[in-house]
Amino acid sequence: MPSTQRTPGRGLPCEERRELIAGSVRTRGRVRVADLVRELGVSRMTIHRDLQHLDARGLVRRIRSGADPVDPVDPVDPVDPAAPADPADPTDPTAPTA
Repeated sequence: MPSTQRTPGRGLPCEERRELIAGSVRTRGRVRVADLVRELGVSRMTIHRDLQHLDARGLVRRIRSGADPVDPVDPVDPVDPAAPADPADPTDPTAPTA
C-alpha cells in the first residue's frame, strides 16, 4: 500500500488554511502567492481569495504578489530616551525626590 503524503492546505477547511496563511505572514513577514501555492497545494485563485479575505478582516495587508504583516515589527525601541523621567518610578535615579 503506497503511503500518501498530505499537503498541508489541500482538504483543509478554508478557515484553517487562512489561519495557516495568517500565521506564515506573522512569522515570516512578507509572503508570496507562488510560495503559498507550492506550500499549501492549492490554486493561485484560492490563495488570492484567502488573502483578500484576510486583508478585509485586517489580519494581513494585501500586496500585488502576496501579503505583508499589518503591523510589521519595528526593530527600534519605542521608548524615547529623551522623554522626561517618570516621577513615580522609585528605581529611576533621575526621578525627583519628595
